[in-house]
Amino acid sequence: MKKMMGILTSLILVFTLAACSGGNGSGNHTEGSSGNGNGNGNGNGNGNVSSGSGDPAGKPGKGDQEGETATTDIGKKTIVFSTFWQDDKFEEAKKKYEALHPNIEIKLQHIDTDNAHVEADLEKFATTTNTAMLAGKGPDLLEMDKLPIEDYVKRGLLADFNTMMEQDKSFNRADYFTNILDNAGVGGGLYGMPLSFFLMGFAGDVDAIAKAGVQIDDKSWSWDDFAQIAKKLVKDGDYPNVIASMPGSILTMMVTDNYASFIDVKKGKANFETAAFTDMMKQVKTMADDGVIGQERPYFFPTQINSPGDYLTTLKGYLAKNMSLYAKPHTKDTSPGGYFRSYRTIGLNANSKVKQEAWDFIKFMMSEEIASSPLSAGFPINKKAYANQLEELKKMGSVKGHEEGPLHGASVPVDDAKIQQLTGYVNGAIHQVAYQSSKVEEIIYNESLAFFSGQKTAEAVAKLIQNKVTTYINE
Repeated sequence: MKKMMGILTSLILVFTLAACSGGNGSGNHTEGSSGNGNGNGNGNGNGNVSSGSGDPAGKPGKGDQEGETATTDIGKKTIVFSTFWQDDKFEEAKKKYEALHPNIEIKLQHIDTDNAHVEADLEKFATTTNTAMLAGKGPDLLEMDKLPIEDYVKRGLLADFNTMMEQDKSFNRADYFTNILDNAGVGGGLYGMPLSFFLMGFAGDVDAIAKAGVQIDDKSWSWDDFAQIAKKLVKDGDYPNVIASMPGSILTMMVTDNYASFIDVKKGKANFETAAFTDMMKQVKTMADDGVIGQERPYFFPTQINSPGDYLTTLKGYLAKNMSLYAKPHTKDTSPGGYFRSYRTIGLNANSKVKQEAWDFIKFMMSEEIASSPLSAGFPINKKAYANQLEELKKMGSVKGHEEGPLHGASVPVDDAKIQQLTGYVNGAIHQVAYQSSKVEEIIYNESLAFFSGQKTAEAVAKLIQNKVTTYINE
């Protein structure tokens, strides 16, 4: 048991995703942990957008946070682009775009922080940005990964990219992963443009699953199918548990995987006092009682795949030699398909005075021109850029694992069959996993403990969650 938990802990710790700074995204990592279910390693914006007065907290590392459009030279326009982290990818895009468009200046803003102050600085960043946006000011472009996009959408603070794409005759949707663009929306529109994305799934022990006589069609399986398969694995297989997690973490994962089913962003309405949610709770409890969910050696680990290179090293870094990626099961009310999480999600201020120029810069950042390494965090939204990554990966021949991770710097050979499998998952990801729901996850996890311990009924807990989430999303 101690050995197993030590391995699980190392997998989670290694996932201090270099995505935060746009660095190398390779390394093993589980999607959730035994805490509040938030083990995604990406960080979420703190706090809802609320009106108020007084000086906004926090100072950005560079630039003027309010970001009103300025004219630096005669006829020259400025696009203010605000992010929490400094990002080399954005720096590269700025330089290349300005070289092509001498009449445009891209003014990048970010927060200078360190590990000791990052949480406080993130809160200040969110507060400062929220205050400016509510005042009708703020930057022209915002990286939304650390900001409460749902609140911005509810208050009409962001432009809808669906409208901009439809009106732009030069924009060809076929150049991009439309399965992501079509499903990355919030509140009925695309208010955050994902420049890249992660895959969310399970890493499974292929040999152990086959030894138990189980066949899995992960392209269509539901949670009901998973529960039945899991019973057989526990009964006939070698491992004591099927999935490495805690009941509360699995429940929060299932909610964030189906966020729009439980929360209507624009209406500020929660939907937890429903049979769908209480049935979900009961199903998770049954799986926990049956030994399907636990912290002994499992058949599956919830995982997040950050890049083509990360895909190879992640699957090699787990306990078994023959690990494969599986799509997560879907609920009975949703269609089959894989899961993704947006990354480097860019919002466009609805009050920006340079909307068209800012949109053109976003298109540039989405283009093949802004190439990225197959090891850097995030699958590119541009299909050609992704294809280029795969070609570069094949030329490399192998990928080196992290020194501090389970592979201890060992190299993993590039496997054409696995790369082909990866492309299938990239094209099949249609369900967006909520990014800005850390408080909602916390509520669900904490309140559900009373149900999983037998202290309260599912209906009583659902009512508590309904009330607390409703209060939170309407603050």
